[in-house]
Amino acid sequence: MRVFFATPDPNRPGAVADALLARGYDWQVLAYARNEESRQVLGEAAADVVVVDLALPGAEALLRHLLYTAPQTARVLLCEEPGERVLPALLGLCHGLVAASEPVEVVAETLLAYADLARSLDRPALRAKVAALTVLPGVPRLYLAISRALEDPNVELGAIAAKIGEDPVLAGRVLQIANSALYGAGRQIASLPVAVTRLGLKAIRQLVLAAELYAPAAGLPAARAEEARRRSLLAAWLAPRLIGPGSDPDIAGTAALLAGIGELLPELDDDGVPPLPSAPPIQDEAAAYLLGLWQLPGILQQAVAWQRSPRFAGPGFGIVGAVHVATALAFDRRVDEGWLERCGMAAHLPDWRELAARMQRAA
Repeated sequence: MRVFFATPDPNRPGAVADALLARGYDWQVLAYARNEESRQVLGEAAADVVVVDLALPGAEALLRHLLYTAPQTARVLLCEEPGERVLPALLGLCHGLVAASEPVEVVAETLLAYADLARSLDRPALRAKVAALTVLPGVPRLYLAISRALEDPNVELGAIAAKIGEDPVLAGRVLQIANSALYGAGRQIASLPVAVTRLGLKAIRQLVLAAELYAPAAGLPAARAEEARRRSLLAAWLAPRLIGPGSDPDIAGTAALLAGIGELLPELDDDGVPPLPSAPPIQDEAAAYLLGLWQLPGILQQAVAWQRSPRFAGPGFGIVGAVHVATALAFDRRVDEGWLERCGMAAHLPDWRELAARMQRAA
C-alpha cells in the first residue's frame, strides 16, 4: 500500500514509515513539501492514504482536488495542535484528523484505520445494495444548510429560526424535541426563536437533523422511524458525556445521532449474508456510505460504520468509542467490554449504564 504525505516536515513521513514497518506493514511512504508537486505525483500513481498537513500552503485546495480526482483514497488532515480550530469546510473534505503532537505510533494506527474504512466503503457490492434499496432516508437539506451557516461568524439566529419555520411540520418536530427531557431541562420552549436562542445553533442543528432524518418516509412504518429517532436522540445526548479531553463533543453527538440511520433501512434487516468477523454489519456500512454521498465528514462515516465494531478503530477510545457505547446503551445492544478493557475504559461502564438508565426513565 502507498501512503502519501503532503507536508513541509521532512522527518515525520520516515518516522511513520518505521512505525508501520514495526507493525508488519511494509508500506511505501512518499512525501512532498509543495502542493504542485503533490498534485503531479498523485496524478501519476494513486495512493491508499493521503496525509495533508494543514501547514502546507494550499492544503484545502489539495484536499478538494483529491475529493474529485481520487474519491477512493483515504484523506487525513494533519493539524499542529489537538485543539486547533478546523473549519467545517475542511472537515467535509477529509476522512479525519490527526494531531501532529501525537506519537508516530498513533498516527500509524490512524492511517491503518482510515485506509480500512475507505476500502470498505468503496466496494461495488455495497454500492449495488444501497442503489437497490427502495426505502432510503432523505438528504437532511436544512441540516446541511445550517452546517454551512455555522461557518459564517456573522450568521443571525433569527434567520435560522425563520428558515426552520418555513416548514411547519419540521418546525413542530423541532419544538417537540426541544421540549423533551434530553434538551428542555424543565424549560418550556414555545417558539423557534426562543429555542434557537436558548439552545444555541449547534444544538438546534442536531434537533433539525433528528427531525429531518427520522421523519416517517414512504414505505417506512411511522412507529419504526419514531423509535429510531427516540433512541438516536438518547445516544446523541450520551456520547458527548463519555468522551475525554481532546475529542469534540459536538462531533460525538452528531455521529451518535446519525448512527441510527441503519434502523431506517428495513430491507437490510435480514440480508441473508452471514456476518463476518472481519466486517461490520451491512446496515452500518450502508449508513456510512450514505453519509459519504451526502458529503458529510469522514470522521462521522467512521463512527457510524464502526458503531458496533469499535475494534476496527484501534486501541484508542475517542469518538468511535463514545458512539459505540452510547448507541449500544440507547439501542439495547451488546457493549464490547473486551475492547473497552483494552482501551482502559471498562471501569466507567457501570456509571455509563446508570446514566443511560436514568435518562431513559426521565424521558
